[in-house]
Parts: sequence; structure tokens; C-alpha cells
Amino acid sequence: MIKVAHLLDDFAMGGVTRALNLFEQPSLAAKGESRVMPVDPGASLAPSIDADLIVDHMALSWRRISFLLSLRLRNPSARIVHVEHSYTRNFEVDQVASQGRFRAMLKIASMLVDKFICVSDAQRDWLLTDVKLPPYKLTRIYPWSGRFELNAIGAGAPRKGRPLRLLAYGRFAEIKNFAELVLAMRNFATDEVELTLFGDGPDRERLAKLAEPLTHVKILPPTQEITGHLAACDAVIVPSRREAFGLVATEARMAGRAVLAADSDGLPEQVGNAGLVAPMKTEQDIAAAIRLALKVPTAQMGEMGRQEVASQHDRILDEWLYVFKVAARKAGKI
Repeated sequence: MIKVAHLLDDFAMGGVTRALNLFEQPSLAAKGESRVMPVDPGASLAPSIDADLIVDHMALSWRRISFLLSLRLRNPSARIVHVEHSYTRNFEVDQVASQGRFRAMLKIASMLVDKFICVSDAQRDWLLTDVKLPPYKLTRIYPWSGRFELNAIGAGAPRKGRPLRLLAYGRFAEIKNFAELVLAMRNFATDEVELTLFGDGPDRERLAKLAEPLTHVKILPPTQEITGHLAACDAVIVPSRREAFGLVATEARMAGRAVLAADSDGLPEQVGNAGLVAPMKTEQDIAAAIRLALKVPTAQMGEMGRQEVASQHDRILDEWLYVFKVAARKAGKI
């Protein structure tokens, strides 16, 4: 059995911290003893770690280059992999002032680790074709949901004249584009579409103010009990401006619910036959996408999505087992 250390500096990253439950699964726990190591976000020097495999889950930056260098130097016998949870093509377009400097940072970081684990094919393609990271450094492993209780949710019911019930959830921040989603609801009557939105974050007050005059929009507090919300909806809408993967879309498919997703980064990969992919940058874009959703058989699409995603967790386990196997081989434990 190998020893595995997961480096994390932001425990507010809900999808990331939840995905770490993967390593408690029996097949992986039998091959690797995993532990999470909190790291100071401002740390420039890495510790010496008693581990055969070090998995870095932290966001890369120029400040963190010195951390990665010291991590490599102080742990020469460990295999080090970086999981890229954050950066995407749309992130680079929207947030990066100096493309050359940003890409240089990513290239240097890739030299200091053994593998870059991408969380979507779209992210991997961007790192390969645009950033020009070497293909042997890149592999794709989807994030883990682990919410198996969603599989037990009953099939969605045909609408038969009632409003389309949309659900959205996540961090109330600019990246999720929920403000434009709420504004888009102004384009629909109360008997056409209903929206339930739950979560928390810096945009909470703004979203509440935008929704105040809209009786067909509910803004609810954050909760980990998402089963009831998913069971009550017809479709989950994900209008994110940037999204490396899109765990919400995967959870919707596990629950047998249709997905209405933005054509952003890794999101389209998480839709398949479960719904629709459309531009969703503006209020008008989102309203147009919802009008399309009013015309499709959401219940049928949701069940198709559930069938498509059924084997995804097994594939994720197999892919991480291979990562463990390579680390075990390097440590001489095979």
C-alpha cells in the first residue's frame, strides 16, 4: 500500500473537497492510505512529506512556483501530480491580462510535477493546443461526485401544461452567472417557468434584490441536502461563464434530470443526450435557451442522461487506480 498526501489550501471549494471522498472508496483505500494536508495559501516553501504520491489540488500562480520547486526538491522520491481544478480557455480569455506570462507560469509548473490531471477534455485540449504543454504530461480524469443517493430519485414527470421547473445551485459569484439567469426570468410568465436557486456567496444580496419582484423565482440558503430539490425539478440550468468541469451537471444526470448548460469549457461534455447546450452569457442568451427547453421532452432526456452517466464513477476509480499503480511502481511497492 502506498501513502498518498493531498495538498489543499481552500476548504471552501465545495466540489473539490467533496471530490476527495473518492479516496475513501474501498478499491482505492485498499491501494493507498490517503490524508489531506492543509497548506498555507501564502506558503513559498513546501514541507518534506512522508508520501509516495503527492496530489496537489491548489490553484497555480507565480507565487506557487517556488512552492512547487521546493516540493520537488524536498520530496525527490515521491510522484507528484497536479489536479487543475481552476484554469480553462474561458478563464484565460476573461481574466488574464498577459497571456504569455500566464502560459509561461503553467509551463514551468508542468516541469515541476510528473503529471497534470485535467478535469475535462476541453481543459486538456486547451492546455495541449493553446498553452502547448507536452502531451505526455496531460491526462484527463473527471471529478468524483459520490452522491449515489441521487441514483434513487424517481424519474421526472412530463409537464402536461404546468410550468417548467428549473433548478440552479452553487456559489453565488460572478463566475456562475446567476444574476443574468435571474434577469432572464423576467421574460417568462409565472405559468411558463419557475426557478429555484440555492447557494451562498458574495452575490447573495444582489441576487435577492433582482429576484424580489419575481414571484416565480425562489432564492434559498445553501444546503447539502440536494436530493429533494433535484426530485422536484424538471431540469437543472448551469449558465456558468467559466467551468472546468461542471459537477452540478453530472449530479443532474445521476438524478435523471435534464440539463440546460452553457457552451462553456468542460460543461458540454457533461450534457450528452440529457439536455441542451447553448450560449448563456447574457439575459437574452439565457432566455433563448430556456425557450428551447420549453419545447423538449425533459423527462425523457433526463432518463437518457442517467443511463449515460451510470458507469462514470467506475471509470474514475479505474483511472485513479492507475495513478496509484504508477506511484507504487516508482516506490518499489509492486
